[in-house]
Amino acid sequence: MIKEQLQKIDIFKNLTELEIEKIVNISITKKLSRENVLFYEGEKPQFFYVLLDGFVKFYKTDLKGNEIVIHFFTRPMFLAEMPSFENIPFPATAIAMRDESCFLLIDREKFLELLGTDPKFSLYLIKSLSQKVRSLEQVINRNLIYDAMTKVCSFIKENPKDVADTKHKDIAIILNMAPETLSRILKKLKNLNIIDKKGMLIDSEKLEMFLVL
Repeated sequence: MIKEQLQKIDIFKNLTELEIEKIVNISITKKLSRENVLFYEGEKPQFFYVLLDGFVKFYKTDLKGNEIVIHFFTRPMFLAEMPSFENIPFPATAIAMRDESCFLLIDREKFLELLGTDPKFSLYLIKSLSQKVRSLEQVINRNLIYDAMTKVCSFIKENPKDVADTKHKDIAIILNMAPETLSRILKKLKNLNIIDKKGMLIDSEKLEMFLVL
């Protein structure tokens, strides 16, 4: 089961069965219920973390104790690779936002040994870090530039399956908007035949009309 989940992640999908087995053998699984913390801001990493299934939120806390949401992840992927690689404190807290969220915790020292002995692992880690940079750019655009319609259209373009597969209240949290606003925009997109009744994209050209390029 874990092997199949790992192969859904871009940086692992081209690994051989033996290479996947190496990662599984130095890892443990951890399941968290909603509102349980995976790691805290300022904590030193002991593992490399992989989201296998669920919904996780990254946030920082300001001097007044206010929560500042950094990002959400809902699909299988590496999490917080840079702190684990550099052995520096986590810059944000990671908390599960859905019951039975499942994570793979890869032994940090043993994974670093793999990076040193097999260049393929190093290349995939670099690719994963590059993906995170692009994700950060998308978050900045959504929060500082895009209006509500553009936020939703951008999300659909980047995550074409997630509108159908993810609860709308979770998507509203990701996009930092009221669920009612999201529902209103999705209804409009359905009426324009841009997405179908389930939320799947059916007309990418029309969708582009609402995007800020």
